[in-house]
Amino acid sequence: MPKLVKLVVVASACVATAALAQEGKLGAYKGVVSVAGSEIEKHGKIDYKATIKVNLPVTDRSGDVTRAEAGDVEKPSAMATITSFELEARNASPDSDGKITSWKCSLAAPTDVPMNAQGALDIDHRKKKYSMFVALVGMKAVPVKCVNSRSGAYRESKPVGFFFGTNPPEAMGSVELPYADPARLVAKHRMTPPGHVVDMEWELQLTK
Repeated sequence: MPKLVKLVVVASACVATAALAQEGKLGAYKGVVSVAGSEIEKHGKIDYKATIKVNLPVTDRSGDVTRAEAGDVEKPSAMATITSFELEARNASPDSDGKITSWKCSLAAPTDVPMNAQGALDIDHRKKKYSMFVALVGMKAVPVKCVNSRSGAYRESKPVGFFFGTNPPEAMGSVELPYADPARLVAKHRMTPPGHVVDMEWELQLTK
């Protein structure tokens, strides 16, 4: 699971009550987000692809600003169909025989995973631009098939997490995308926070 996702979910837990309380009163941005990304660390790499159905309730609409927030407490507000998950990793140092153990894992089959979401979408109607960041954590692990360089083939399950938006949360507001219609946000975008490269495409529509 991306470290950035873990940090955002912990930091954003407090927004949940407000988001759930407002859902249905001001509408929600609903739609589909496609992500294809890589998480790169010193001794490993994860490549993944997923299509995510999301629901971002509008929690504030005042003046020139609209905000929609995801803050799950009792039930997930997103569903991901994971179509690819490839992991390669190795130990940092050799074993006693001087060899380094490595392993590779891949998704056993496309898998649907309910996801808890944390984050926000901010729309500036005066500038006709918006910024967004949403982190998602899977409610269940996904089955993978693996091969260890020493012990051979095995199976296990891996936790998954994704994120999407215009920029990481620490840079909210620094990257804004234009829109033609505030009720329909459509974009193709790449995000490159440290250790990540994520290509995204989304279409979010305001529903009431």
